[in-house]
Amino acid sequence: MRQIALCLGLGLLAILTLAPAHADYVVIVASDAPDAYSAGTEIADDQQIDLPQGARLTLIERSGHIVTIDGAFSGSVPGSAQVGPSETSSTNWDILKRLVGSAEASSTVLGAARAGAGDIPPPPDVWDLGADSSGPRCVRKGELTLWRKQADETLQVSARSAAGRHEGLAWTAGDHRLALPADMAMEDGRMVVSVGGELRDFELSVMPDTLAGAPAGQLLSWLSERDCRRQALALIARLHGGGTAD
Repeated sequence: MRQIALCLGLGLLAILTLAPAHADYVVIVASDAPDAYSAGTEIADDQQIDLPQGARLTLIERSGHIVTIDGAFSGSVPGSAQVGPSETSSTNWDILKRLVGSAEASSTVLGAARAGAGDIPPPPDVWDLGADSSGPRCVRKGELTLWRKQADETLQVSARSAAGRHEGLAWTAGDHRLALPADMAMEDGRMVVSVGGELRDFELSVMPDTLAGAPAGQLLSWLSERDCRRQALALIARLHGGGTAD
């Protein structure tokens, strides 16, 4: 009897091991969709989704794949059977869900996604570092660009980090972006920037090489984990608008 029970137990374990796991999605942004699909809502791969005409959902799966669904639509998540294995840690997943479910995400992302061509300046790009405040910032190796909302005057800029110091940089009136020397974005660490005499203290995180060419959702997860909230929201807005991570 004990041998039979053991065999049954091993057989059940084998079945559970071979059974495909349900894909796990979370809504990262919703526009003109029912409240049941608000940002931060988890959706199973076999769950029925009903969207009216004109609605749009953008979902992220644990592997980092992004799916956008436009209404009118009725059915389960398209292409869920082809989704890859889970690659996002539980910690990053929880951080991401908190970010996309916040009031800040709703106002920032939907505002950016709905902005017209006449709205100047647009919200910052994914890799623009907002110079209006201090805090964590994420960069690609060798690329570091400051961004400012108001560009009505020329300002003198200096930057200092472990990589060195650069002074006498002019941020010309009319320019919302200013590229800093590439050597300032080669490794993680602190960087202090003076913009017109106002100091900004950044904690830089350089994107790891493993994220090059990875699904957009993996980049989004990394931005969220490194607390680069504004950049994560900019990426969400771009993806929801039909763009790509690059």
